[in-house]
Amino acid sequence: MELAAIKTAIGKLVIGEGNPAKIDEALLESRRVFNEVLIKLLDGGRVRDKDIQSFLASNTKQRIIAKAKEAFNSFKELKANGRAEKLRIYDNRPLPLRMNFGEGYNLWIEDDKVMFRITLIPRKEYIKGYLKLSKEHDEIVRKALEEKTREKKDHRKEYNITIAELVKRKSEYYLHVTITKSISVPSVRYAAGIDLNEDNVAITVYDLTTKEVVESFIVDYAIIKFIRHYWFTIRKRLQGHGARSKRKLGFTRKERRQIEYLLHLLSRRIVDYLSKYSGLIVFTEDLNRIRDENKGKRMNKRLHAWPFHKLQQFLKYKLEWIGIPVRFVEAKHTSRRCPLCGALGTRHKKMFRCPNGHTGHADRNASVNILIRGCAMYLHVPCSAFRAMRLPNFQMWELRQEGEQDMGLREPASHRRGGAAHRRSKAGG
Repeated sequence: MELAAIKTAIGKLVIGEGNPAKIDEALLESRRVFNEVLIKLLDGGRVRDKDIQSFLASNTKQRIIAKAKEAFNSFKELKANGRAEKLRIYDNRPLPLRMNFGEGYNLWIEDDKVMFRITLIPRKEYIKGYLKLSKEHDEIVRKALEEKTREKKDHRKEYNITIAELVKRKSEYYLHVTITKSISVPSVRYAAGIDLNEDNVAITVYDLTTKEVVESFIVDYAIIKFIRHYWFTIRKRLQGHGARSKRKLGFTRKERRQIEYLLHLLSRRIVDYLSKYSGLIVFTEDLNRIRDENKGKRMNKRLHAWPFHKLQQFLKYKLEWIGIPVRFVEAKHTSRRCPLCGALGTRHKKMFRCPNGHTGHADRNASVNILIRGCAMYLHVPCSAFRAMRLPNFQMWELRQEGEQDMGLREPASHRRGGAAHRRSKAGG
């Protein structure tokens, strides 16, 4: 089986030739084209590429038009489901410039640097220089560029550079390069179920050959919930003192950076740990519609503060980049159904009780149910095959802050399911 993984390499532009002011003009033109397409679509008109006039390269203009059409189609779908009322028109900031590789922009290696050339106006304006990339992204871009230069027709290309977006943040310019990676996935031997919750991630790994659970562990990331509450309290106090929205927005951006850093760290540690299983497939919940229903003011606030979608996306692209496919299953009753007998039980906080006498950690049980549903849906393994399995003790990890700069995962000894050792570990810190 072939898996197409996607990664975005981000590089800071160090401009050697060309006028940076022309970049701002191109970004504003990108916004104008994008908005013109949206307005025509809202009026019920048909948009063709030749109907939109622009000084940008034709392929770049086509990419922007296609992006606007995608945004409009997403809006129509959300509006039909009652999840959106108004389409956003960008009028106060430049829009990223989307370009094709080899047409709107080009990359190559020169003097041990990744060089770039971006065409702003065909045969008139361009900028040239080199990219400052992180070590990981630099390695990926170099591999992709090396494969581009190979002329062997029988060579199977693993990496491919596609589109890129030119972005301005504050006074700096960045190039977001999309790279696809073709991976041959080995035959499936292990399956894992991942359950996402407000304060933890529960994971169970199952060996399809020996038909037994290899391990279960729960990663506690309650620190993210604490950070959310911390910044929410600050914004409420600022609002009470009549602070301007610009200052509140600055705090919101700082909160977002902290949360994204922690989610990247959490997902990276989980992916590194699961990478030891060769032939692994991962199943997780489809949570896209979890916020649709009105569950009351308090619960709605908790759901909107929970960054489940971002964590899911981080896990998905990082797992698929190393050749582990990710599939989604229905989320209904995963934490209230007994994985051993299939009966619906009761949940009180983190404790699950089955009417047939089975008890356990509710989130770990949910990860097992996700595993069973995924195996039944995608691997055609009957649910009855899992009824006699034994659930071993699980480990409890914790995403913690050891200092102002250093954050990591603590991995203590194994704990019994919902027992006193688990409670002592949580209290001991």
